[in-house]
Amino acid sequence: MSYLFSKPTGRKVNVNLPAYLALLAGVLPDFDIYFKPLIQHHTYTHSLIILLPICAVLIIRFKGLGLAFSAGILSHLVADSIVGTIPPLYPLSDFQLGISLGLPSPADTALEVGALALVLVIAYLNGDYKLVAESHREGVYLAIPLVSIATLTLLFAGDNNVPLADFAFSRKALTLITLGHAVLAGILGLAVVQGVRAVMIDKWRPGQAPTGQSNEQQSHGSPLPSNTSP
Repeated sequence: MSYLFSKPTGRKVNVNLPAYLALLAGVLPDFDIYFKPLIQHHTYTHSLIILLPICAVLIIRFKGLGLAFSAGILSHLVADSIVGTIPPLYPLSDFQLGISLGLPSPADTALEVGALALVLVIAYLNGDYKLVAESHREGVYLAIPLVSIATLTLLFAGDNNVPLADFAFSRKALTLITLGHAVLAGILGLAVVQGVRAVMIDKWRPGQAPTGQSNEQQSHGSPLPSNTSP
């Protein structure tokens, strides 16, 4: 879902946030799972009084790129507050905010499947689909969100004693969500393969521009996107 927030936000302020960062932004709030039991899941990293100052620093430091990345981070809280609740004032208060439509539920299924469909459309329109269709070095970095999503899912299931394989197909709603995640993982995996292929091609063609980059860009450097609003 973060891709749907980060990429359009970046476009509004005339920056092109890389696809791997647009996807990684939405996973970051769940990184607390890596630090259990030091940090309990769904506490500090899902609190607005923690995340908003962090986002403010990112925006001040990285301007438009920071804004686009922050939009992706906060989109995680939007999604969680739709299907469940978030603790926006933690650790000052345990108050929970959200409409709790449920997980799994028809609303959650529609949200996740619909979000994936929109991601595919936007990726086609903005050219990110080329990371899958062609060899581009940037595709290698998509391994970061791919590995993050996979490991966080496995760790969460293990911590909560959830038999992942059985649970994933226990209901029709979960089956659709699982298939959607499988499609996303497959797309990211293919992009990573294309990225590795681009790296290998460049390795065996020394002196030439990296795959997906012109010789002029190699000589003078790729033009960086503007970090300020137009």
